[in-house]
Amino acid sequence: MSKLVFLERRFKYLLIKLLRLKDHSHKVALGFSLGSVVNFVPTFGLGLIISVGLAKLCKGNSIAGLIGGMFFMWAFPLMFYLNTVVGGYIFPIDLDQTLLQNADKNLDNRLELGAKVGKNFLTGMFLNSFLFGSILYIVSYYIINQYRGFLLHYIYKKWIVKKHTKKTDN
Repeated sequence: MSKLVFLERRFKYLLIKLLRLKDHSHKVALGFSLGSVVNFVPTFGLGLIISVGLAKLCKGNSIAGLIGGMFFMWAFPLMFYLNTVVGGYIFPIDLDQTLLQNADKNLDNRLELGAKVGKNFLTGMFLNSFLFGSILYIVSYYIINQYRGFLLHYIYKKWIVKKHTKKTDN
């Protein structure tokens, strides 16, 4: 099975699973958005567990949290970079110049530089998580509340994923 067909089938499966959850639209959207927001945080391999736990902790649907964590797992490098960029806009530092100045300095200057970069990253992480999570909650709540039945019917009946066929040499 080609990678693209596999990914398309997985995406369709997760979408059907999300839309078929028998819970209030608020709980499903809350779980999905909280599970997705975890991808802004470096979780060192525990992202899916944290997605489920965070969704449960905030009284959202834990299955939707798992699906949300899986949905945007591929975008972690992009989100990581976005954290540093957004933090850099709020607390600007000239990294090239600072690194050149502190290359041969003592350990205290290096620790200070690390603290500045860390402050940028954490600031960007909190802002991005809040904005992305809020927007994703509003959009997913609206879609689930208004179009759940229509989307399920469309995905289940009309969206056809190509089946893998084995090539045989004659």
